[in-house]
Amino acid sequence: AGSSQSFSFINGQRSASLQFTYVLVPRKEGRYTIEPIRYETDGSIYTSNPVTIDVVKSSSTLPPHAEPTVGSPEDAADSPIFIRAKVDRDTVYVNQQITWTMGFYTDGRVDLLRSPEYSPPNAEGFWVEDLPPQQNFYKLIDGTKYLVNEIKRGLFPTAPGQYRIGAARVEIMLDDFGTRGFDDIFNRRLRTFGFGKPRTLTTDEIAVTVLALPSRGRPVNFSGLVGRSLTVSLKTDKQVVEAGEPVNVTLEIKGEGNFKTMAAPQMPELPGFKLYESGSTSELFKNDYVVSGKKRSEFVLIPQVEGATVIPPVQMSYFDPEAREYKTIQTTAVQMEIKPGTKEKGRQIVFTGSGEDIEVLGRDIHYIHPVPAQTLATGSRLYWGTGYAALHAVPLLAVIVSLVVERRRKRFSGDIRALRRRRAAGEAEKRIGKARDLLRKGQLAEVFATVSGAVRGYFADKMNKSASGVTIEEISAYLREQRISEEDAEPVVSILRICDGAQYSAASMSPDQASRIVKQACDVITSLERR
Repeated sequence: AGSSQSFSFINGQRSASLQFTYVLVPRKEGRYTIEPIRYETDGSIYTSNPVTIDVVKSSSTLPPHAEPTVGSPEDAADSPIFIRAKVDRDTVYVNQQITWTMGFYTDGRVDLLRSPEYSPPNAEGFWVEDLPPQQNFYKLIDGTKYLVNEIKRGLFPTAPGQYRIGAARVEIMLDDFGTRGFDDIFNRRLRTFGFGKPRTLTTDEIAVTVLALPSRGRPVNFSGLVGRSLTVSLKTDKQVVEAGEPVNVTLEIKGEGNFKTMAAPQMPELPGFKLYESGSTSELFKNDYVVSGKKRSEFVLIPQVEGATVIPPVQMSYFDPEAREYKTIQTTAVQMEIKPGTKEKGRQIVFTGSGEDIEVLGRDIHYIHPVPAQTLATGSRLYWGTGYAALHAVPLLAVIVSLVVERRRKRFSGDIRALRRRRAAGEAEKRIGKARDLLRKGQLAEVFATVSGAVRGYFADKMNKSASGVTIEEISAYLREQRISEEDAEPVVSILRICDGAQYSAASMSPDQASRIVKQACDVITSLERR
């Protein structure tokens, strides 16, 4: 029913966890024991505890031929599977976070042939941030116990007005064997391999009112940032310098809010200094489903006048939507002592706004040597030949090659989409190689899951999307955009459907079937990459 992971760093100690959630549907009454799970790593074996389950007769068991209604949030007691969406607030200010939550509810009365395919809602007019990890918990509704999987997103409205968060969609494939008689056992085998009853679950649209930021009390230096508990600091790498010696200054802002939409703060005018911008960076954090961040701006100050001086406090203003008021924060003043400048010694680094570093290697006078009293011919030398002259082209070629390589590196380092597209095939081949190793070990269920991850990951890299959110429909649409015929695209869809179905019926799969699916995935990716 999904997985989640977490990471923590407390008092210098790191810890991480990975949790898998499964739904078990008992077929008959009795006492059952889940045997301990064994996990081996680095030569050590870890064993879980056994779990005993008592299955008793339920008064709410469906009749053998009854078919429950799927996807009716209003009649939760009659719906074995449904989805709901909600927001933590429906009236907000511009750039204030709205937390949208979608819950996937299932009580175990019906089975799925493959994993649900989730499509997020349309959020036009909002800046969207996913909020991992997914939450899994149980909830009692009208006397029925449901397993709930929640997905959260942070939405930041960009302008005032009335907006609607669209409907989310979840595509599922029902296995109706549990709601039919046992005489239909042969049809059950067909449905296990990809045939079943498709259903589409949708949430309701949600209306949201976005208020404009108040004009009353708005400071002159207001930068448009909306957030809570913001702090600002100003630091220098040195406080005693010589005139003409560069000083690195860092201005940092932290707190709750969407720092991607925040403009870099400006340093005030500083008489007696030359000021250069040397870049800015921003980071986002998503702790407890609240978007917070940090923005760092870096400057270079070059003092021009000797004596004691002060870098005055830097002020900035923001709007606190919880307090519904503007707040102003500022840094502390920084004392500086400027000593008389001296002659440059050794190597210095001067930072410039272009991001490039200019190295001052030194200054000196190179004297002209006197003419010797007599010059003598020394005969034939190596540097008189044509081969020696040809060697002069080698440094030029090396420079050209290095420029091409460096330009390519910069292009890919700045273009994440191009980098992912370039590495897509290689990453897919690594995953398929892992699937071959699992096949040799006889772990058939992991083989199909790994092949599915390889194919989905390949198309996720090509489309620059998250692999967990790529659906079969999106892959089919992408292939059509690339002018791949339906006949050539069909193997891709077939592989994904077989792999999804195998997650629920790995016991009935043979090693030959697993071997064929690995070879088909390799051939399909190789063929698509050539095109």
